Amino acid sequence: MIDLMLKKVLSAQVVYICAPLRDCLDSEVIENQRRAKRYATDVMEFYECKTIAPQPYLPEMLDLDDPRQYGLSLRFREELMGLCTVILVCGEALTPEMQQELLLAIGKGLLIVTQPENAALVHAFLLNRGLSPEVGL
Repeated sequence: MIDLMLKKVLSAQVVYICAPLRDCLDSEVIENQRRAKRYATDVMEFYECKTIAPQPYLPEMLDLDDPRQYGLSLRFREELMGLCTVILVCGEALTPEMQQELLLAIGKGLLIVTQPENAALVHAFLLNRGLSPEVGL
């Protein structure tokens, strides 16, 4: 039932994929890049929407440990979000980087959609900032 409702909401939308990338062991970054790419492909195919997922590519283009380049990556992600109507939070974690993306998305008025494995984390994050968890599904 939830999948059908989400399919109706996401169909023909441009969806920003918010997924873990850093804040883990270096060896996990590569796996997180693969996961983000898989999330983007799976969401695009199942929900019949377009997806934007910069996580697989940012570490290839920028040194995210360099504060200037990390700042550039945030601006890049913010610009990409401007092309989207929805942010879909993927994965079981809600890293500080993902929290930044959520705040950017809220500022842009994107619909926030969670998955069962992260809904409680996202809702708690929103409530801790005085925001309503009802901004998404």
